[in-house]
Amino acid sequence: MKVYLINPRFEPTIWSFEGLHPFTGTRFLTTPLGLATVAALTPSSWEVALADENVEEIDFDTDADLIGITAFNVQYQRALQIAREFRKRGKPVVFGGPYCSLFPEAFEGKGDHRISGEAEEIWPEFLGDFEKGNARELYIANEKKVNLEKSPAPRYDLIRGERFNVFCLQTSRGCPFQCEFCDIIVMDGRVPRIKTVEQVLAEVDDCIKQGAHYILFGDANFIGNMPFARKLLTALVEFSQKRDYPVEFCCELTINVAHHSDLLELLQAANFYSVFIGIESPRRESLLETKKLQNTRRSIVEDIARIHSYHISVMAGMIVGFDSDDQLIFKEQFDFLKELGIPFTTCGTLTALPNTPLLKRLTAEGRM
Repeated sequence: MKVYLINPRFEPTIWSFEGLHPFTGTRFLTTPLGLATVAALTPSSWEVALADENVEEIDFDTDADLIGITAFNVQYQRALQIAREFRKRGKPVVFGGPYCSLFPEAFEGKGDHRISGEAEEIWPEFLGDFEKGNARELYIANEKKVNLEKSPAPRYDLIRGERFNVFCLQTSRGCPFQCEFCDIIVMDGRVPRIKTVEQVLAEVDDCIKQGAHYILFGDANFIGNMPFARKLLTALVEFSQKRDYPVEFCCELTINVAHHSDLLELLQAANFYSVFIGIESPRRESLLETKKLQNTRRSIVEDIARIHSYHISVMAGMIVGFDSDDQLIFKEQFDFLKELGIPFTTCGTLTALPNTPLLKRLTAEGRM
């Protein structure tokens, strides 16, 4: 049997990155890690085809027996459009990915099947049931989290790597902090689970063989498990030195990295050129409100300056719309980012995502 896995295009948002093409020559920023991982989890009895609509057209006339569609929340409407087109052609559709895992109710009745949760165990189970003709409409992962040491390397051989600027890998899932707007702690938990160093190095090597020049570690918090981060970074330093630095790295982590000089030294030595940090707001009361406590322990200005001193560029995630914000927050954020010397930022409005602590609080307060 054949499954056709699809990553819908991103509508014009920060995540579509359409403004980067003139600078990079690539069609999209990041490779589809989720689909590449699902492809690796697909039994050998299945033929797998993969399409990322951000860099190529979808083949609506495919001979596939099953259509799999992933989606972040910002891809939701396009995912539904794609599903409708395939169902008109009599093709069964299964939804999965981050938004279906966080809020499977949004996809009820929109396709034939739903996969909610980490795919390592339930995707092969679903395909087995599908082959037998008795697949359920909804599959929900067990509460017990997946052991990432058993997660296979992504199938990046199925994509056109030259069309992407950055290859994505993952070393861990989960984050120990408790920011109330974050859906990561809902889906992946607050105890970071890790792959082995050997797994990560093998995946890095595979990406380089596929043509990668930049690799993004898509962990919610690269230093969520600090002992592992130190061990992995030490190995990446050795890996890079032996191969004359074939690739540059970037990751997402928390601002407390500035309080650990050994981590900063390792990041620099391993060839990390950039890190994404959720700064969120220049106002301490907003950070306390949203339980972003790690950003309140020391001076954000001094922390960012320290990271920059290691020649690591900081990309900042910012949010407006906290209870303590007023009309002055926009200029205040602009001036704050200039003071920090931040070259690249994302800025969004505070959103109460499904099942997050923020949504639960606002609902309890009668504000939804």
